[in-house]
Amino acid sequence: MEMKIPDPFSQQIAEFPAPLRALVEAELEAGNTIVAIENGFPAAPCGASVKLARAVCDERRRSQGEVEFYARNNASYAGEFTTEQRHFFVLEPPLPPEPEPDMDAIRKGLEPNPDVFTPLAQREAGSGLESARALVRESLAPANTNTPGRALTPARRPGLATTATATSVKRLLHFRDHRPPHKIQFALERDLMTLFTTSIEDRLILTAGAMVVGARYEFELRFEAAMPITNCYSLRVETSWADAAATHHDYYRKTAGSWFDHWTREFIPADPPAADEGSSARYREICVASLNAEAHLDTVPAVQQTIIAAMKTGARFTTSNKEGDTSITWNGERFVRIDQGDYPDMVVFSSEPGFLEALRKFYDWETSKNVYPEKVSDLVAWKLILRLLRT
Repeated sequence: MEMKIPDPFSQQIAEFPAPLRALVEAELEAGNTIVAIENGFPAAPCGASVKLARAVCDERRRSQGEVEFYARNNASYAGEFTTEQRHFFVLEPPLPPEPEPDMDAIRKGLEPNPDVFTPLAQREAGSGLESARALVRESLAPANTNTPGRALTPARRPGLATTATATSVKRLLHFRDHRPPHKIQFALERDLMTLFTTSIEDRLILTAGAMVVGARYEFELRFEAAMPITNCYSLRVETSWADAAATHHDYYRKTAGSWFDHWTREFIPADPPAADEGSSARYREICVASLNAEAHLDTVPAVQQTIIAAMKTGARFTTSNKEGDTSITWNGERFVRIDQGDYPDMVVFSSEPGFLEALRKFYDWETSKNVYPEKVSDLVAWKLILRLLRT
């Protein structure tokens, strides 16, 4: 029985070469889903790309017949399937970022190894070979394990508490940063491509939710206290993959830590502040400034003009992957997009409205990837594009 491509994708996929259609149908039958069909890179102007929700099954993740497979690792996708013409593509979701190097572990590895056999001389002569082996295993065991249901050893990362089960993980990180809350918010929004919602209870609280490669993550950023020089924050991140197929549980369990380390890479862990620590007056002053930081950006034209003004004073958009780089800048007279790498190109925009229209299309997938199959509003999309602007 022929596999039916779900609406609204059936008409678009009908234009794909038969081998790529067969690959998509086989994946849908195996439980994979289509995230989007897009035009533009890496597809040719006359082609398109199908983005899948998860990686292709192992038995099909290779070149076969007319289908060519290339293992990639960039911000947009992890692997591509195409034909010789390279007009149409089937793309896998991106891989999670590699974890940051554990500098404590690296430094410890440079130290002389302890003599784990010395304590054996203090044991009874009849303790036997098995006792010796047990002592060696105990001495060489990692100081910190992530056993489901068990919190990480605090000594491994001060200020961090982790609780995990077989299908979920919760992390609470306390950290200090000189930046005000809205600057922390903007940095997280740039990484997550999701806007935070602000509320005030006993503390300033910012919350958000995002789908990250098939798993739902919930975030709560709290402004805990204002110290004389730095500010105290806590970031709670929770995720669960209980609703995912059991075959994917191991993947989500392994990648959750890498994502968390990536999102918090700039934060300096610290012990939480005492209940009466910090200045109340400074706390209120910082809250007011953060709440008003973007109060004027309440319309699409306002955000667009902020982007235009920043670009004309040197800000730019840049993307980078294994296939090449894209840079979108102001050259003093016109807005220019330059692509370098496997598919070099240059586009000079003759008008500001034309540039803004092209910029919106360029980041259409990026700004709505966490709400698929829905689309974010234009105002939300433009605010997220503003987050991607590099100054």
